[in-house]
Amino acid sequence: MKPVKKTLPRLYVVSNCRELPSPEIQLPELFSRITSHLPVIIQLREKHLSAKALYELTLKVTARKPDSAFLLSINERFDISLATNSDGVHLPENSCPLARVRSAAPDLLIGKSTHSLKDAVTAESDGADYLFFGPVFETPLKKRYGAPMGLDKLETVCSNVSIPVYAIGGITPQNADHCLEHGAYGVAAMSIFTSTQNLVRTLDNFHSSLDR
Repeated sequence: MKPVKKTLPRLYVVSNCRELPSPEIQLPELFSRITSHLPVIIQLREKHLSAKALYELTLKVTARKPDSAFLLSINERFDISLATNSDGVHLPENSCPLARVRSAAPDLLIGKSTHSLKDAVTAESDGADYLFFGPVFETPLKKRYGAPMGLDKLETVCSNVSIPVYAIGGITPQNADHCLEHGAYGVAAMSIFTSTQNLVRTLDNFHSSLDR
């Protein structure tokens, strides 16, 4: 399974199975519901899991993967991505050097989290296929790191790199279009997708904002 780098989905879903009572069952089901509704990239970002547990969870997710309906990326663990034939790996700010990962896994879709223009330019130079930039808006998950970056800094980053940039941090269907207006290729979000009650409405609203 090789990643389709030319046509990345504009919506990026980041997992957070700590909010689910039975993640090994609920997470694959949640992803199945999301991916049957519209194209997405999904990142398994389960830093608390052991390598074995993350490997087994990845297999459960890929077992429900219909054709190429979505791209699956593993947070930081490119060894698990390769072992499970997943599409890519996403590297946090303080991860293994991106250039070394690119050398070791040339066919993986590689993303990088960035928080400044310098980080973004360096990541592109090192071989990243796409970037996260944020937090753009205020979000409880990142509040301890200080004030959000804002749309102007997002626009600066987007105008200085040539690879897709996903805005992250406090993203909702209501502000997603503002991120695109400031140069973002797409948006990434986590907690908003853990509630299944309004999932279809949330996805429809994202689709309306991003389908432009």
